Amino acid sequence: MDTYLFDGGRITKMEVDYEPACNEKIPLAKELAKKNPDAFHESIEMMLQLEKQTRLGADMVSCSRVLVAICQICLEAGNWNALNEYVSLLVRRRSQLKQAVVKMIQECCTYVDKTPDKETKLKLIDTLRSVTEGKIYVEIERARLTKILADIKEADGDVAGAAAVMEELQVETYGSMDKREKVELILEQMRLCLLKEDYVSTQIIAKKISIKFFDDPAQHDLKLKFYNLMIQLNRDTSFLNTSRHYQAIAEPPRKKAPAAVESSTGDDKKKSDDKKTKEEDDKKSEATSVATVELETELTDAQKKELTDKLVCAVLYCVLAPYDNEQSDMMAHLSKNKKLEDVPVYKEILRLFMSKELINFDTFNADFGMVLAENEMFKDSTKHGKKCITELKDRLIEHNIRIIAMYYSRLHLSRMSELLNLPTNRCEEYLSKLANSDTIRVKIDRPAGIIYFTTKKSASDILNNWATDVNQLMSLVNKTCHLINKEECVYSVMCAVED
Repeated sequence: MDTYLFDGGRITKMEVDYEPACNEKIPLAKELAKKNPDAFHESIEMMLQLEKQTRLGADMVSCSRVLVAICQICLEAGNWNALNEYVSLLVRRRSQLKQAVVKMIQECCTYVDKTPDKETKLKLIDTLRSVTEGKIYVEIERARLTKILADIKEADGDVAGAAAVMEELQVETYGSMDKREKVELILEQMRLCLLKEDYVSTQIIAKKISIKFFDDPAQHDLKLKFYNLMIQLNRDTSFLNTSRHYQAIAEPPRKKAPAAVESSTGDDKKKSDDKKTKEEDDKKSEATSVATVELETELTDAQKKELTDKLVCAVLYCVLAPYDNEQSDMMAHLSKNKKLEDVPVYKEILRLFMSKELINFDTFNADFGMVLAENEMFKDSTKHGKKCITELKDRLIEHNIRIIAMYYSRLHLSRMSELLNLPTNRCEEYLSKLANSDTIRVKIDRPAGIIYFTTKKSASDILNNWATDVNQLMSLVNKTCHLINKEECVYSVMCAVED
């Protein structure tokens, strides 16, 4: 089988072994080009003739050596134009062996950092990207070259161009690429799309990454990069998702360590032990032969403080999210986190929003205003900070309205305005907003100035009420029929008596 070549899924037989010819002519051509620069084309011509023989003879190893040698001769001569020309020429030749092309492209990729100037570098990258386009067997090399090109464009200030180049890559379909490298390239696509504020594309690209990939402790750095990008994407559009992302990176990194496994002593004397002792040893060995155990890594004080800050952000964004079942469940989950005991102020804020009591805005501002003002989220100087302050006020008012709806079935609008410390028109705005989001059921009698709260009934309650009404209706119908029959009987008897 050594004389057979598997090329593109086909078995091609190697006709002639050109290894002796390559061992003789390749060093000769390199030496000729090195000693006499004017003989550059002569040495290349010698290599091209040998390349034709190895290609038609299906000698993949020798053909690869010849293609690489041609590139090396061009590099040593400093003739970059000839390198670009011959790379394009050799790739397009009839019956060119794919493995030989792969070797040549891999060799040329190492020359990118050796180019004398930026223009030459860009020209070489453009040549390599054009000859690798549409070829699956060199998709990894093309992806790496595209990454280099995108970095150059970004350094020149052309962020849109860099993003457009990177978005051409569909790395999730590359079967030969390592998973980590795939994720790195996808994260780079996300970063560039965020820089040019293309949030829709960023959201689409983010879905190409499976969250289970980050369960591996070795990928913790990529996990942090991914969630930081997702936070930038969602911080102004979805507070709930932002809180979820902060919770994901608030967990300390873990490492997998092999569990202790007992080793046998190997003494010949112990072989004579009774069967009972052997069974006990087997059970003990099975109990201790655990494959891997997850252990928390030791953190420095700075790292612990950083994780605590992330948890605080998770709490605040969860509080800022509009109320629904998912948000309520997330608050309950966060309240059980023992690490919140290190930040009692934020734990108390979470407790207030989970309690069934009214929150006075002035008291809240006096107790927590200074602490919240120190947080980056609530800086007045930023657009995001102003939005967070506004959202916090809205969440306070909406929380109070929900609590009022729990304890009152009917309430005067003036009394509600007094409880919320808001004018009546603002109260109506918030009531309408919560009613539209189906958070509460409310009706307002504006002439009388009375608000009616009703509880949301489940489907089973509605069906039970309907069945009860139907039963009552049928009972009335039966009773009416009975009375009609009774009157008819009495009337017929009276008529008979008179006759």
